[in-house]
Amino acid sequence: MPPPMIAGLYPYVRGGVVHPPKVTLSEIPASLAANPSYRDDLLVLAGDRTSAAQIEAFGLRVHRVFDDAPSTVRIDAAHKMKHWMCRWALEEYGEFLWVDWDTVLLRPPDESFWAWCRAHGTPKFVHIAGYWATVNCGVYYAGHGWAEAMDRSFDAAVGEPNDELLWASVLPADIAGRPEYWWGHRVAQVWTRDDFARVSPGTYFAHVKHLEWAGDLRKAARERASNPH
Repeated sequence: MPPPMIAGLYPYVRGGVVHPPKVTLSEIPASLAANPSYRDDLLVLAGDRTSAAQIEAFGLRVHRVFDDAPSTVRIDAAHKMKHWMCRWALEEYGEFLWVDWDTVLLRPPDESFWAWCRAHGTPKFVHIAGYWATVNCGVYYAGHGWAEAMDRSFDAAVGEPNDELLWASVLPADIAGRPEYWWGHRVAQVWTRDDFARVSPGTYFAHVKHLEWAGDLRKAARERASNPH
């Protein structure tokens, strides 16, 4: 059985100062238009009651509301809440695949994809050369063997309460050179049109700067599948 694919919405809170998640609220309808299957395939989580109402306004079902999260998470919900949601999913299901809204599904996950998720007993992250937080969590997987590490990460001394920095605090120092922690061609980081070249027939997700690129990205994937050389 494949792990759940989860996504969420939570207020942007830093040091107790609350701001609405304007960027994510604009991404969700665009993501649903680009990825209609997300409506059925994503298990959607809400950081508080307001977020739950906003999710439901898009016609989505809220699976769980995390208004019972610890105060240390709620005071820095951006982005400790995402980390907390993922830790819950790990406890609930034993594994999970988190999918940010600013992604394009190029092909549905299959047995090969899930096999890579579970390979080597390592979490899987998006690799971006020189990325400021080391790992990118736009699309990422973790399994039950990382529950204790996730627990420790909540207490890590990091420059800001970012889930990627929390993860980096409990990962090997040499992770950049460890392919077993990365998606490789399976997930492409597409921040410019030049990055379309990263999309291959074996790419499942693209983590994108602009969701309106979805059609062009799928066209590029089809063209490479028909002419792999």
